[in-house]
Amino acid sequence: MTVQLARGGRLVTAAVAAALLLASCGGDSDTGSTNGGGGGDTTFVTGLASQPEMLVRSFTSDAITATVGLAIAEGLVRTTKDKEVVPALAQSWDISDDGLSYTFHLRQGVTWHDGEPFTSADVVFSFQEVLPLSPTGAVLTGTIDTVTAPDDATVVVTLKQPLAPLLLALGPQDFSIQPAHIYEGTDLLANPNNRAPVGTGPYVFDSWSGDTITLTANKDYWDGAPAIGRLVYKVIPDSNSRANALLNGEIDYINKFDVDDTIVKALDGNDEITLQNGRVSATFMTMWLNQNEEPLGDPEVRKALFMALDRDLMAQSADPEFTQPATGSFPIGLWATDTGIDYLDMYGYDSDAAAALLDEAGYPEQGDGTRFTVRLRYVATQPYTQALAAIIADNWRAIGVETEPTQDEATVNSSAVFTDHDFGTNILSLDTRPDPEFGIGRVYKCNPNDLAFNNPTGYCNEELDALFVEAARTQDQPQRAEIYAQAQAIIAEELPAITLLQMDQPDAIRSSFNGIEEFLSGALSGDLTWSALEP
Repeated sequence: MTVQLARGGRLVTAAVAAALLLASCGGDSDTGSTNGGGGGDTTFVTGLASQPEMLVRSFTSDAITATVGLAIAEGLVRTTKDKEVVPALAQSWDISDDGLSYTFHLRQGVTWHDGEPFTSADVVFSFQEVLPLSPTGAVLTGTIDTVTAPDDATVVVTLKQPLAPLLLALGPQDFSIQPAHIYEGTDLLANPNNRAPVGTGPYVFDSWSGDTITLTANKDYWDGAPAIGRLVYKVIPDSNSRANALLNGEIDYINKFDVDDTIVKALDGNDEITLQNGRVSATFMTMWLNQNEEPLGDPEVRKALFMALDRDLMAQSADPEFTQPATGSFPIGLWATDTGIDYLDMYGYDSDAAAALLDEAGYPEQGDGTRFTVRLRYVATQPYTQALAAIIADNWRAIGVETEPTQDEATVNSSAVFTDHDFGTNILSLDTRPDPEFGIGRVYKCNPNDLAFNNPTGYCNEELDALFVEAARTQDQPQRAEIYAQAQAIIAEELPAITLLQMDQPDAIRSSFNGIEEFLSGALSGDLTWSALEP
């Protein structure tokens, strides 16, 4: 089977100065002189809720890293919001009849931002050295047998067994190709390139100073220089301030992961702002429970804590237009979701039943009316987390469980939860991705290497892991759905993690730009079609 897609048409470059925007990011009216001759003179400003961990998505699942970094780096392919896989650094590919061999034909004439040629050696290096360090790379590293390069323009990937969603895993969110000449012989996770990356994408890293990151148009980009000459990313932690900045024209765009109910309510109905949702997979607000911290290791305790939570109130406190209570470990509407499992029925909000279950589990109320205390961590800048933390504390207090909430910066939370396991419970929004293997499996699979944004709870069920492996190897989608149904039944019974809300947050962008629909056509949050956007 051969897949070949032709390159799309180019949009005309425009040059429009935006004095207010330039002033907001510390620039001047002569922005064309700062972008190396690529693109136009316009500056496009994105508001971020917090600092990214780094700018290389290969080593983190941080959504803010993707928002910035995927303007710089690229994968072999991309996935559209219609779940269609299309070429990127791989111009075409052949798949053997047995599904065990993929031959990628690389795009010719591509150069890294430092002028070095992009070749198959970079792809092989990324498979062999970068991928094992990716939070979502375990399924690929365990499945790939060999990666070879017959010549500079060809890469052959041979699998130990078929992997149905392989191509979906080779997009920039999970597999950004990295330059071998910069990373070889270094500590990849400590390499300075992670904060000042060299990529092949439409924008070139310029600077990172304090709360401002600047990129400039790549005049040598293989698909032509983008129309917007400069990208500026400004950290604005407060939701109201981000909304006002967009309304006032100080910024132009807020990525969906940084859009919460405060922003939606402030912007909804304003003709100058476009709110567009449905671009990416559903997002879960997920609660992880550390099963090495008593009494959370007891599944009956986890069930009781879940039953004590008023998820309808949570959805109302967020934004009911874009948010609803989660009904299971797989999102509503996904082809693999078992509709026979409904958390709202199995673990419906019932404080009395939750209290009785804790009594039965051996955790009665003490003389002061409390049973035990649970630590709760969350990233304060993520949408809805502060409101959810308050509801959780109130709901659990009603059954005699006290809560110690801790507001974290994103990097502090990541280290505490995924490296140090210094948490009782932690709430975090997670993209479910187009295939369960990548967005959902990481929440529940064994995680002996403590990969960030993968299961940090200590829960490890070999039967469940085997089901995820079997589903990934199975080519027939209905058969895969049957296997995933078995996995969902185990998760529903043991609740190693709890899905609280399913969210379909919108991107928010100023309506004055052209090409917004295509700009927001990527399947994943940070994968934006910069070639489509025009002043």
